Amino acid sequence: MSKRWRYFISTLLSVFGFYMYLWLPVDSRYYGLALEIGLVVFCFWFGLGVIFENNIDQKLMVIILPLIFSLGYSLFCALLSLNQFYMIFLSVIFGLMIYTMFLLENVFLVVIGFKTVPMYRAAYTTSLIFTLFSSFFVFNSILSFKWPFYINFFGVGLLSVILFLYQFWAIAIELPDDGVGKGKWIYATVAGFMMGELGLAFSFWPVGVFKGSIYLVCAIYILSGLFQADIKERLFKSVLINYGLIGIAVTVAIILTNTWG
Repeated sequence: MSKRWRYFISTLLSVFGFYMYLWLPVDSRYYGLALEIGLVVFCFWFGLGVIFENNIDQKLMVIILPLIFSLGYSLFCALLSLNQFYMIFLSVIFGLMIYTMFLLENVFLVVIGFKTVPMYRAAYTTSLIFTLFSSFFVFNSILSFKWPFYINFFGVGLLSVILFLYQFWAIAIELPDDGVGKGKWIYATVAGFMMGELGLAFSFWPVGVFKGSIYLVCAIYILSGLFQADIKERLFKSVLINYGLIGIAVTVAIILTNTWG
């Protein structure tokens, strides 16, 4: 069976799982979500042909983005009031996203073997966009539940660590040594801790769910850009200034757009 057919079949199975999840009653959706996530993971391992791969790290990395996206997108859609038309529409969007992720993960797997792949930069940019969208969905869901500050800290921090581990992998696979010795856990845990602190702060700061999610996504973007530059040894002064200005602009926006009192 060709790769394209495996991707297509796996995408259809994932869409079916998502659509059935939307049909479930509210009190059963958490069980349905667990089954849907499990189905997506299996479909990606099958579709990418790594289901019997011995490299555990590689098997885990290729499912992080679809797993987080499926989790966030499903929780986000569960918060909406949906009729039959919107269920189908959201399922189609989900399918297009999943199929695109198959294509970009395939590029990453090819890069591991050959290093110089013309589509790598486009694939990385696309993966970053998906990371930002996935971040928005999961952060929006976390903030929507109005959990205590310590759960927000842990939830935002843990999910951010996982996303930054994926970002490190997606960046480092282009390097000759796959980024060995670059300290991926240091990058991921430091960034995750910073994100967790922001999640904690937004538990008390009246930013609102939507704006709080946007600000957290901006932080993911800034940290990912800085890490990419540092991992590839291109962290020049101009890069620091550019991302610093973005950070200042986001901070000013948080202050000016808040409703105080």
